[in-house]
Amino acid sequence: MSTVPPAQGPDDPSSPSDEQWDAFLREVVAGGGGRAPKEPSARARIAAVRLRRPRRPKRTRSATAWLASAAPWLAAGAVVVFGAFQMGLIPQSSGPVSGPAKAVSLPGGGTSDGNQCGTGGYHHFPLPPGADEPAPEPSGTGSGPRLVLASYGYEKLSSRSPGHLTVGLGFAPGAKKSLELSRNPGGQGVAVEIEGPHGLVAGAHGLPVTWSSKKGASVDVGDGVGGEITLPAQALCPGYDARSVAEALQPPTDSHRTVTGQPAYRLVVSLRDPAVGTLRTSLGLPAEDGVLSANNLVPEQGDWPGGKAAVSNV
Repeated sequence: MSTVPPAQGPDDPSSPSDEQWDAFLREVVAGGGGRAPKEPSARARIAAVRLRRPRRPKRTRSATAWLASAAPWLAAGAVVVFGAFQMGLIPQSSGPVSGPAKAVSLPGGGTSDGNQCGTGGYHHFPLPPGADEPAPEPSGTGSGPRLVLASYGYEKLSSRSPGHLTVGLGFAPGAKKSLELSRNPGGQGVAVEIEGPHGLVAGAHGLPVTWSSKKGASVDVGDGVGGEITLPAQALCPGYDARSVAEALQPPTDSHRTVTGQPAYRLVVSLRDPAVGTLRTSLGLPAEDGVLSANNLVPEQGDWPGGKAAVSNV
């Protein structure tokens, strides 16, 4: 059996070196009987060859090249998303649809009644008995000043806004005397309460008024001069939205637009101003703390000719 080792590549580090073979032969001649250098296995030789091979660098793709190739797809996707946004298929962030269950300052002025959410019969200004019941028709020119709800409903200025409630105010001064109200009522001001079957669903006080008359520190509400107030979404109790509340303020009607009952929600608007008490006193009427109030309830059927009321300016 030949003891000559198989030939290895000159650069194969796994093969025995010439120095190892020379040392082995000297031991044999000297009778030492040393062991021949161990030959590596075939698997070890293959692994050694792979380790000596220079690795090819991995091909990398720059971010610029990736964006260039993906640009047509990104552009197409942007067109699709924009189209869906325009069609209203993608929900838009529109801010809060209701306020918290605590009193907070409102955008534009005033304070919410969120801390009274769910309370039944709550009014910021104490009202005289019957003030939140269907209002009777005025008995004559000496009945004193009256507040009238000229209009009320829902308004949304843009697709991004949550919408709000608006209330138009009208006045009947009473007798032939003028009623001049403060243009900026401040801490007196206007209060709004909306109550449903389970208590207050929206409310605020100290709300500013936008008057149809633009001049003077006070406003003479005779000759058709009126005002408008805004109830923002933050004045609604949690779980309510302005559109649904506005719908519940309208009385039910039949196919002829004839009122058939009371609205599901009761709206009460009250205004306190010292001028109101002064005018009432001059007419020999109770001052009632200078508060005017009106609501959205329709008179009972017996108060209307024919027993029913037709819908108007709501």
